[in-house]
Amino acid sequence: MKSTLLTATALAALITLPAAAQDTNPFTGAYGGVEAGVDWTRLADDLKRDRSLYYGGVLGFRQQLDNGLVMGIEGTFGDSGYKNNALGLSADYEWSTSVTLGTTFGDGLNLLYGKAGYAQTSFDPIGTQGDSFTDGGWRFGGGYERALNENISFRLGGDYTTYGEDKGQWQAKGGFLLRF
Repeated sequence: MKSTLLTATALAALITLPAAAQDTNPFTGAYGGVEAGVDWTRLADDLKRDRSLYYGGVLGFRQQLDNGLVMGIEGTFGDSGYKNNALGLSADYEWSTSVTLGTTFGDGLNLLYGKAGYAQTSFDPIGTQGDSFTDGGWRFGGGYERALNENISFRLGGDYTTYGEDKGQWQAKGGFLLRF
């Protein structure tokens, strides 16, 4: 599966390079997309970090300046997959909002970015005992994005969310974005 995905991504990049070279600001405008990866969440009573699959969606808006500086705001909504039978908790969903700042390099189709924002996760009890609750904290992250053509880009990134009181979350993810 991994080799098929890598082959398809490489072919898409090669086919779309001439079209992408014509766009002078490939990181300007509204965009949306999907992302997936690995999530490591640790609550205060956990003995170790829970490792699970993260998947979600992204919506945002960016402005690319002529000097290559890219500023924006984006929001995410997804599921971290956190489930801890010992604590009797599982994550229901999470959302975040962040400001982004980055710079293009190379042929102008590459973007390195950082972000800072707020994230909130909703937790539900496993079974019938316990109450649902939400927990929020500061999120910091960064990554790399490559414009495959004038409307599609591929992204790799990582985020850390601190919920305070010895609770935190790491996420490593990749995804595709569509500019509209």
